[in-house]
Amino acid sequence: MTKILLVLYNCLLLSFLAPILLAIILSGKKNRQDFFYCIKERLSLGKIPEFDKSKKKVWIHCASLGEAKAVEPMIPHLRQYNVIVTAITKSAREYISKIDGITYYSLVPVDIYPFISKMMNRIKPDVLILIETEFWPGMIYCANSIGTKIITVNGRISKGAFGYYKATSLFWRTFLSLINYISVRNEQDYERFAEILKNKDNITVTGNIKYDRDFTKEKISKESLFYKEEDIVLTAGSTRENEERIIIEVFQEVKKEFPNLKLIIAPRHISRIGEISGLLRKQQLKTMLFTELNGGEKDVLLIDTFGKLQTIYSISDIVFIGGSIVKSGGQNPIEPSAYSKPIIFGKYMFNFENESKLLKENGGAFEISGPKDLKDTVIKLLRDKNLREQTGQKALNVVKMQKGAIEANIKIINKSLINE
Repeated sequence: MTKILLVLYNCLLLSFLAPILLAIILSGKKNRQDFFYCIKERLSLGKIPEFDKSKKKVWIHCASLGEAKAVEPMIPHLRQYNVIVTAITKSAREYISKIDGITYYSLVPVDIYPFISKMMNRIKPDVLILIETEFWPGMIYCANSIGTKIITVNGRISKGAFGYYKATSLFWRTFLSLINYISVRNEQDYERFAEILKNKDNITVTGNIKYDRDFTKEKISKESLFYKEEDIVLTAGSTRENEERIIIEVFQEVKKEFPNLKLIIAPRHISRIGEISGLLRKQQLKTMLFTELNGGEKDVLLIDTFGKLQTIYSISDIVFIGGSIVKSGGQNPIEPSAYSKPIIFGKYMFNFENESKLLKENGGAFEISGPKDLKDTVIKLLRDKNLREQTGQKALNVVKMQKGAIEANIKIINKSLINE
């Protein structure tokens, strides 16, 4: 049954990738460059070093930059092993290339049997660690077939995705049952995995490893963005379509009372920069792109490059979490919380329901119902500096309360290697 499902999965994946590949080839030069970046690694043709035979091999697979950053604090705890880290995106690969203690890193091969099987057999890991939702059937099947222990770390199934997993539970149960240990972020994830697997034996709640990162080492100053000391910065992070219009209108209204208010917009998808720039031009707001940053006067700074949002949170006075006014499920509020920032989000935080719930319950965030509520909340925070500071401190306290997930997961990894 498993082999039949794997064949069907490979056929579907190939039929899905073919038109995407054609579209990339016919699109702009940048898209082609990004796709063919380290293409040998995507095809399992990259050069793999000789590993220290006296050490066991731990292969960690993450998706994008956020997961790569979450994985970083785990690496010092795994120095007694050969550590292999793979990622999907270019930005994640570039990030892991700079982490000390990694024996080998690369883009992960396409999850089609010949490619992923080749790399799995070349590395022969003792343990394969899948971060969050990196449930690639080909990778799981190939690891299991050579006797590799498989562990999911920070496992999650969002409220939005649960319906999909449940509808296709026969398929996912087949492959997820091959995972030896599934450590999840919270009780909601625990119940969802248990529902899909119809089994709770190998599921454990260990917390969210993203709380364990040291965010304080990644900071910038307001001056580096050419802001004045008296300027107040409202950052809208990871915004989605139809949210920027609301945020811009609120900003213009609030700026009448607070002329030193500045807005930073970091869209979730950089491809929408032109669209957002058009909105700002219509409103006659002085706008500057991050890649063209200089000392000129600006009302709005538009982030048109990837990987800068975290450091921008460090100089923000108020943070709005995008994807939460529209039904996109929100974005992770942990990063601004770790910088002691007061947080505002809409009611659609279902991809981060536990994090948003903790922040609300502990006074570290405000949930707003719409544009007027957003405006009133921003004004309330701007009028009361003590409220901003107290809310930010409460957000930080939530982060501190949740630390310890990495230690719990390292124990599971070490135990699986000892009991191999």
